[in-house]
Amino acid sequence: MARMTPLTKDDVPEGDVRKALIQGEKWLGKPVVGAGIQAYAPEIMKASRALGAAPGKSGLLPAELRSLLCLRAAQMAGCPF
Repeated sequence: MARMTPLTKDDVPEGDVRKALIQGEKWLGKPVVGAGIQAYAPEIMKASRALGAAPGKSGLLPAELRSLLCLRAAQMAGCPF
């Protein structure tokens, strides 16, 4: 459980942060806690999303390997899905 109350799409004004929160909710089916906490500092949210997208944009790793790495990272983090 987060020590901070994550922001939701209803808590933030129209803009990039709201779009990111909506996109995450569509992807996961529920609000993404990490994104809700990052929403307090939009620049950190922007940097985090850019860092997460970098491996795919670089083209250095095949898509299959990126998927396996994401799966393994989720297992190590204890992802319930």
